[in-house]
Amino acid sequence: MKNQIEVDLYNDRIVAYFPLARKEELAQLVQLQQQHQPSKTIVYVTKEYVDHFVQQGYESEGQIPGFFYGFDSYIVSQYKGKERKTSKQVREQADIMSTVQQTKNRIVLSPLEGQYSLHLASHNDVKGLVQLYRKVFEKYPTMIFDQDYVGKMMTDDYFFVVIKDQNKIVSAASAMINEYKSAEITDCATDPDYRGKQFLLHIITRLEKELFNRGVYCAYSLTRALSPGMNVTIKRLGYEYGGKLVNNCIISTGFEDMCIWSKQLNQKSKGADSRI
Repeated sequence: MKNQIEVDLYNDRIVAYFPLARKEELAQLVQLQQQHQPSKTIVYVTKEYVDHFVQQGYESEGQIPGFFYGFDSYIVSQYKGKERKTSKQVREQADIMSTVQQTKNRIVLSPLEGQYSLHLASHNDVKGLVQLYRKVFEKYPTMIFDQDYVGKMMTDDYFFVVIKDQNKIVSAASAMINEYKSAEITDCATDPDYRGKQFLLHIITRLEKELFNRGVYCAYSLTRALSPGMNVTIKRLGYEYGGKLVNNCIISTGFEDMCIWSKQLNQKSKGADSRI
């Protein structure tokens, strides 16, 4: 399995994927840290390498079962300073998680109302997607406010499902398949004027079906720790909590903690009994 290192200047971090912790790539990671001085370094590793990184000053933050071609991934992080390492609004996060963990994880999806349609997005939908994201988010960790970026990124391995009211996109989410044959459910958004209609439950259920049909059996999502709605949604769909990434990326108003959720799609679903 291939190792990867990504330097993410916008989010002031380095993210590495090390299913095999080879010496030359470990040295490359240290070199990049010295060059860019990120306030956070995040490394996805298999269990056998966790102790090595902990000994180097990394902290365990969570895990995603099945991330590396069915092998579990453990997420370890190293912080340069106290500010990036310190969670904000800890009490609020704890209250939200207490409510989320009491949420039942089986639902029945009723059909969408007549004026709404659910389908895979095409390149013709790029402008509508960007308009939705600009309306919902003040800041975002990737360039989803840029039509050229979204159009370029939209491929077989990064696809969107949308709900439209007539021709207007009112809710959307995407699945991003990595080379380890797992996929992140991300870019989840619903127009504030259309919330409360369970749109994302429909959309993520459809994304899961598409992933399963493409041979992807591990889905995961990183949700804002301060978002009760998104955490409840993903919990209701049968995702299991796997930890928290402190000040992981810039979203909404600044650096925020992200909850790790994952689901094995090749097992009997604990989530939605879909009627769509």
